[in-house]
Amino acid sequence: MFLKKGFKKCLCFILSSIMILSMTTFNLSVFAAGEKIYKPLPNEYKSISSKQGTIERLSYTWGNATKNFYVYLPYGYNQSDTSKKYNVVYLMHGGGEDETLLFGGPGQNKELKVIIDNMIAKGDIAPAIFVTPSFYKGNNDVATFHQELSKTIIPLVETKYNTYLKSNSTADMKASRDHRAFGGFSMGSVCTWYTYINCLEYIKYYMPLSGDCWAVTGGAGTTGASQTASYLASIPKKYGYKAPHDYKLFCATGTQDQAYPNMKPQIEELKKITDTFIYSNDPIEGNLYFMVANGGTHWWGYVNQYIYNILPDLFKDNQSSTPTNTPTSTPTNTPTNTPNNTPVKNSLDVNNDGAINMGDVIMLAIVFNSIRGDSKYVDTLDLNKDGAINMADVIMIAAKFNTVA
Repeated sequence: MFLKKGFKKCLCFILSSIMILSMTTFNLSVFAAGEKIYKPLPNEYKSISSKQGTIERLSYTWGNATKNFYVYLPYGYNQSDTSKKYNVVYLMHGGGEDETLLFGGPGQNKELKVIIDNMIAKGDIAPAIFVTPSFYKGNNDVATFHQELSKTIIPLVETKYNTYLKSNSTADMKASRDHRAFGGFSMGSVCTWYTYINCLEYIKYYMPLSGDCWAVTGGAGTTGASQTASYLASIPKKYGYKAPHDYKLFCATGTQDQAYPNMKPQIEELKKITDTFIYSNDPIEGNLYFMVANGGTHWWGYVNQYIYNILPDLFKDNQSSTPTNTPTSTPTNTPTNTPNNTPVKNSLDVNNDGAINMGDVIMLAIVFNSIRGDSKYVDTLDLNKDGAINMADVIMIAAKFNTVA
């Protein structure tokens, strides 16, 4: 009876939620754990890191064209250490841009490279390889770029560097799909949707940024959202993939972005197909989210921040029991197991009493509706590590409520 009125109200709200979630008729798998919250890039990520990755240029021939692309290798990468494997992220530029847009060339430190250098150095993400190709020249088409990607670029990159691809065979590309992601901005986002349609057997994670799917409508527009969503839902079913663990779509744009009016209806239709797309900000419990930056425009200054927000969610739901990056004894100063990359045992038992119960709920109630940066925010109580302590965290406890930790 000594609880403050605001605390009581918050606690009652949480308790009511738990009661609802505990109903036997409730299907937790199709419940949205929450929206992915856009977090502006902190200033410290804008400064050049002392632990910088390197950029290398590679090329290949497609048709009559010789095409260049760039590869980012993380700080501490050692070609001779074949025991350490790296995930690979492919990032595509927008219309009228080229392969130099994201990272520049060797020795350059463009904004996105600086961000990734800092994220790896701070342990936000495990060290990974990033590749920046172009859909221009060659096929010169976002709709068919997937041919260059799957037949040439992936085998070239991932057999040259220390990745999870054992050989350039189709079978090995399928076997290593958990360790591969593809994303792009604007026309690069359109390219991302086409890549999802044609390369789902080879790539598990997708980041469409400020661009909708044109495969059904033939161009951007608010019409055809339902047909497009149905078509996108048919792709994983064709291969027998199941939601939420076999494929992921982490989407983003801004409210003032020209792509927003076209992208939002498509996402809303995808959310309705709950047997294929489980909408959630939890990258393990769900396989679809749509992060929206209030006031965000069609500009790389925002897109780099979308990438900053999404990268920690990649490769979290890999099925392999082998850690993606194993600490070594070599003095590389490479960050090792971090909360964002290594599951924490009994993380839902926040008061460490051996059970997931009201004690844990009360601890969440005290800091409920706080976000990272607030004085009452506690990182260990942010169970899904999305930067906010809200109903998404309560739902995680509710799913295991009254169980032994």
